[in-house]
Amino acid sequence: MTDLAETFFNENEFGEIVTLTRGGENYEIKGLYDSPEVPSESVGDVGAIAHVHRLFVRVSDLPESKPRKNDVFTLGSTPFHSSVKLSAIDFVSEKDGVVVYRLKETK
Repeated sequence: MTDLAETFFNENEFGEIVTLTRGGENYEIKGLYDSPEVPSESVGDVGAIAHVHRLFVRVSDLPESKPRKNDVFTLGSTPFHSSVKLSAIDFVSEKDGVVVYRLKETK
């Protein structure tokens, strides 16, 4: 069986340019952004669970190939979301070389 990862996650076709600010330096990298869709409140009789902001990036695109808590990402406005500045709460390094950041809005 052939590896289909390139078919489904081709960073040259998907994602957007985001600016990572770390230690006073800015780095432009490509990522896939996932924003919360449902506020933390009831929808009818069912309680909704809000998702946190998430950003998927390649670990090799990060400075020193290391993710860090408190990394700050600035995303420009797109047809899918308005411009936003986000700070890393936490992250998970996946085995496939992708880092998934959990983020919160910051100033």
